Amino acid sequence: MAKTITEYISLGEDYHKVKKIYSINIFYFDIGQGEDYLYHGQNHFIGVHTKDQLVVNTKERSVIVSKLSPEIFPEYILIRTNKFDKIAVTPLEEWMDYLKRGTIRPDTMTPGLGEAREKLRYYSMTPEDRYAYDEHLNAVMIQNDVLDSAKLEGYLEGLAESRAENKEKGKAKGLAEGEAEANLENAKKMKAMGIDLEMIRHITGITL
Repeated sequence: MAKTITEYISLGEDYHKVKKIYSINIFYFDIGQGEDYLYHGQNHFIGVHTKDQLVVNTKERSVIVSKLSPEIFPEYILIRTNKFDKIAVTPLEEWMDYLKRGTIRPDTMTPGLGEAREKLRYYSMTPEDRYAYDEHLNAVMIQNDVLDSAKLEGYLEGLAESRAENKEKGKAKGLAEGEAEANLENAKKMKAMGIDLEMIRHITGITL
């Protein structure tokens, strides 16, 4: 616990800058006298459901509760799997059932248990199956990387083509506008010179 605290505080800083610490302890043996399977506290522990106080054995107490500065007050959560004997209904009870028996309901919606089930399946594989599964995942990731790279390249190529096309359209539009302005200017000059309007229209394509 002391090591955890030092990770969140710099040398010389005040204790009030330490982040709140929660110590979660899972026990598969009897650590003292109490009826609940879940206790919470700092230096004494109250049952979350039964509200009774857990009397921790002297031997275990020094292990569970570290001697820390009173300004820090880490909170402890004690999970007593041997005291859980219910049918799992709530998310907490489903977790307790998993911790005690290693079972997970197939229709569970409890956060984290779906991931835990996948981990159980993975580690229950034979070494050969696990290797094949890992290779499959690597192949899928490589394929996804290739597809992502191809999509990016396609996007960049399309963007470059679109810009080039717009540039060419801009050039063509500019040339057409320049040609029209030149024809108009020539038509005005021809008119000023007294050339017949029909002749001007025939030469420039502009109606005056």
